[in-house]
Formats: sequence, structure tokens, C-alpha cells
Amino acid sequence: MDLWQSYGHCDRLSAFPDSLILMILSLLETRYVVRTTLLSKRWRDLWTTVPRLKFVRDNQHFICGVLANWRGAKIVSFYISLIIYSARASDLDSWLLFAVEKQVEELYVDFGTNVRYRPPQRLYSCSSITELHLACSLLEIEGSVQWNRLKSLFIEVPNSSCADAMNKILLGAPHLEKMILSIGKITENFSIRSTSLKKLIIHNRHWRVDVDIMALLRIWAPNLLTLRIWRANVVNGGSCLFNVPSLTRASFSRFCEVYDPPLETFYYLLRSICHVKKLKLSALILKLLLASKKKDMVVQFPNAEYLRHQGMDARGHLDLLELLDLLEMFPKLKMLFIFQFRLLQDFNPIVETTFPRPSLLHLNTIVIIWSAKDPSIIPFIEILLQNAPFLHTLVLRLIKSEDDRRSFLMVEEKVRSMPRSSPAAEVVVVELN
Repeated sequence: MDLWQSYGHCDRLSAFPDSLILMILSLLETRYVVRTTLLSKRWRDLWTTVPRLKFVRDNQHFICGVLANWRGAKIVSFYISLIIYSARASDLDSWLLFAVEKQVEELYVDFGTNVRYRPPQRLYSCSSITELHLACSLLEIEGSVQWNRLKSLFIEVPNSSCADAMNKILLGAPHLEKMILSIGKITENFSIRSTSLKKLIIHNRHWRVDVDIMALLRIWAPNLLTLRIWRANVVNGGSCLFNVPSLTRASFSRFCEVYDPPLETFYYLLRSICHVKKLKLSALILKLLLASKKKDMVVQFPNAEYLRHQGMDARGHLDLLELLDLLEMFPKLKMLFIFQFRLLQDFNPIVETTFPRPSLLHLNTIVIIWSAKDPSIIPFIEILLQNAPFLHTLVLRLIKSEDDRRSFLMVEEKVRSMPRSSPAAEVVVVELN
């Protein structure tokens, strides 16, 4: 009698067909899958054909033992994440080559970027891979890349040259649709050319903003729909040149907030994305938009329907007049999301502004995150309510502590009682603790 049944339990799980049991086991880390050998005789060898293997900080002896006893015909998913200070490079190579030989489709490899390790060249000719997550210290490719089925790619490399390797990858992945680059310092020209790419994310892998130095970034992706650049800096005369005619979403967060490149750098960058419908821009980028306007280098966003102010940057904030002036560059804006900019003291909206402003005519949703103890937001909300005739919802999320209750109630009462030009406008005030 099996151990499980000896305790009077009915082994209902073993009544399932092997295909269903293997599907369930595929959801677990491999260390737990191997332990199922204790359940009964039937389970003794089931784990050896599970098509998804997942090793998370397991020691190399366990991994080698599992791979030596695995009897499946094909690996659908191979996930390995561990610290490799004590592991031998030959073991790391053998694990990856095992997955390649079993025609792996989804490959997740994270050996960290602090230890020098270069994946075997055979990895780059594995044509069965459809999804790849690769975090390693060295990205060097001697021959060509043959990732003909690759659709999704995540690459993480430290402060090393990877431009040549990325060029080979993009040439050898003709069906790549999504790419995330987590990179360190790049002092060379960096180009991304792809006709298949639809989503691209580039971000600085370091917490410190000032370590990422990008000399020249070129993106030529005629079918790109989404672009996000996070914590990147353009210095030393560098620039960004984009050719992205199909782009619909763009996000620039904490972008160039440490250095001060020429204004023309941002002028040409912003002109290349002026057709975008959904924008998330840092306060610095918005201030540079205003600076461009003052120098007769006006950038209009005629298709933009969504604008999100991405919080505060290290250098200054937007004030109320600047924000109102900025909205004129977005004549068809429908949704506005802003995060606590700086308001001018003693601001009189009736004396200092002229309305109606065309940029407010299409607004239907506004979300504002603000401090409950700062009532200076009230005049701005008054302007929005009185000059947005098609406004549907205004959400005011007030950040408050326990002693801000009185201020919160005062702001809430003022805002709810304001007259509004749109009879359908609803004002929602929410507490954020």
C-alpha cells in the first residue's frame, strides 16, 4: 500500500491523466516537483518528463542531477536564476546547451551581471526560442544569430559594449515584437533597427540616475507602437534620432534630469513623436517643451489624447501658468493625469489668464494627485471646471496624514461646490494615506 493511502486518504490527484498532472507540475519550481516522487510508485518517474523546468537559487549539484535524469523529448520552458559565485562556467554552459538541445521555446537565464560569464555561442543559433530573458555580464557574439521564431526579448548587461551584439540580434530575429533593454553605461553610438518591433523599453539598470551615459541613440522602427525610455541621459553632445511613424504610446521618465544637453536635442526628439496619442512625460521634458516654444521651436501634439505628468524631477517643477500654457500644445487632449506641480502664490485665475483655451474643449477625464495640506490647487481646479465644457470626471486624490483631516475636508468641500461648465461633470475626491 502507498504511503498516502496508508493514512486513509483517497489519492484523487493520481486519478488524473498524466497530461493533466504534468500541466499542474509545470506550475511549480522543480525542487518541489522532484519531491512528488515520494507520493506513490506512479509518481516516481512523472517528474522526469515535466516540460517546464524552473530552478531558483538551487545549487549546481541539484541542477546537474535533475538534468541527468530528465527523460522528456522537448523543453517548453527552462527557467534558471541563481548566484553563480561558486558555480563553474562549464556547468553553466552545459545547462544552457541542454535546453538548446531539447529545443527550448521559453528560456529565462539570470546568472547576474557581477560575475564575468559569456553564454555559449550555440545559444545564438537556437531557432526554437520564442521568448528569451538573458541577464549576464558579457554579451559577445562571434557569428550570426538565428532566432527566427523569437517574439519577446529581455537583455540585461552591465557597463560593457553591446552595440555590435545588439545589431546581430536584431538582424537574426526577423519576427521580434517586444524588446526590453536593461543597460549600463554606453559611450558608443547605439542603433536599434527593426521592421518587426512593436514594443521597446530601454532603462538604466542602476539605481543611480547619473551612471547611464548614452552618446547617440538611433531608433529606426517603422512598426513600433510603444516606446519607453527610463533613467537614460544624453550627454557629451549626444542626441536621440527616432524614426517611428507608427508610434502610439511614448513614455520618458526621469530622462536627462541630471545633465543639461542642448535644447535642440529634445526639439528633434519631441518632433519625432509629435504624432503620438498617449504620452507620459517627466516634468523636465515638459519644461523643455515650454523652453522650445519661447525660442520659436514650437512642437504641437495634434493627435495626443492622453497626457500623464510623470511626477517631479530633480530640477524644478511646473507651476500653474506653465501647465496652462503647455496644454495649448495638446489641442485634442481628452485625459490629463498630473502629480503635484508647484503653484504660484496669490495666483488670480481671472486676472492672469484668458479663456476659453482650445486645449480644454476636449478634456473629459482629469486625475490630480495632490497634498491635502496644500489648498493652492483650488484655483487650478476652478479653471478646469469652468472651462472644460465636455468634462465627465475629475478625480482629486489627496495625500494626507492623520493631522491633515481638517485640510482635506476644507479642500473637498470647496471643490465639490464649485460651478462647472459641463452639466455632466462629476467630481470625485479620494483619500490617499
